[in-house]
Amino acid sequence: MIEFKSVNKSYDGKVNIIEGLDLKIQDGELVILIGESGSGKTTTMKMINRIHEPTGGSILVNGKDIMKQNVIELRRNIGYVIQKVGLFPHMTIAENIELVPYLKNWDKEKRRKRSFELLELVNLDPNIYLDRYPNELSGGQQQRVGVARALAVNPDIILMDEPFSALDPITREQLQEELLKLQDELHKTIVFVTHDMDEALKLGDKIAVMKDGKVIQFDTPENILKNPIDEFVENFVGKDRIWRSPEMLYAEDIMIKRPATISLERTPAKAYEIMKEKNTDYLLVVDKPGDRPKKVLGFIRPRELRGHDTSDYKMKDLLNKKIVTVNEKTNMVEVLNLMKENKVKNISVIGEDGYLKGLITQPSILNLFADAISDIQEMEGDDN
Repeated sequence: MIEFKSVNKSYDGKVNIIEGLDLKIQDGELVILIGESGSGKTTTMKMINRIHEPTGGSILVNGKDIMKQNVIELRRNIGYVIQKVGLFPHMTIAENIELVPYLKNWDKEKRRKRSFELLELVNLDPNIYLDRYPNELSGGQQQRVGVARALAVNPDIILMDEPFSALDPITREQLQEELLKLQDELHKTIVFVTHDMDEALKLGDKIAVMKDGKVIQFDTPENILKNPIDEFVENFVGKDRIWRSPEMLYAEDIMIKRPATISLERTPAKAYEIMKEKNTDYLLVVDKPGDRPKKVLGFIRPRELRGHDTSDYKMKDLLNKKIVTVNEKTNMVEVLNLMKENKVKNISVIGEDGYLKGLITQPSILNLFADAISDIQEMEGDDN
């Protein structure tokens, strides 16, 4: 774990770049530091390996104060990837990757085996690239080598300082995907600085939004999008961004939480009464009445009731059992695909306990979009 405790950083004893910073980064998390220029995000990251040293407070790595550790050993055990790659141009790719293992006195065979493994890990053929020089590689290939070099001695912590920002959009997206795959496999603790919110939302387990040397909000991407802590975070993230990230909207965010229901033993007359009262033509048929947790058994529409208007019939005789269900964490993209594939206008949301949690309807989705568009237009109107 990396822990900042009341950390300050100033220059010449006057200018406070970081002020009273408290932050905990758990083992195996990919944490994004993001903010405007001058917010302190890069300084914060560089204090972890003492490129910049704190002027107050303490930084602990695995419970140990970094200021009480040998700075050279500290840096050799923390991987570091920067924007401009920083490969040594006079060294081969193998020599670049093997530099820290060499400084840690690994034997030649062990170093070469490791460089082979790492190039394969970042999808570069070692038989082709080991003996090449950096200027023979594209920018994206060089950055892959930079990631491989950072992993050379298998550090628990990797610092990444805007590593993909200088790359073209296609290469950048490819390397973002590669990083996510690597993280799934290796579970490193990664501190990643970026100024790009889309990149932050895509990569981060958690995001620290910084301003004036302080963390304004430290939370999951979903909560940053849905529940910004203040107006600064809301504006920094962008009010419309959630609608550009529909994979972060879940069924629980878009469902009607108290949908109209009817129990098995009710009659068609009662169904019509509820439809009129609730202004709907769709009732979920459930196993029990009242406010108790219910299981969905099917649904009823006017077409199922047609020709069965007498009290001789009950919902258990008429219900349509072809229901489509999702769980609360199904994202909106999947919900829309299910609606299209199954040609339905309604999807029931079922919890892990098997009970009804809500109902997603086409109108509920459209209303959500309409509210978002209204908010965006209002925001744009304020800007004019």
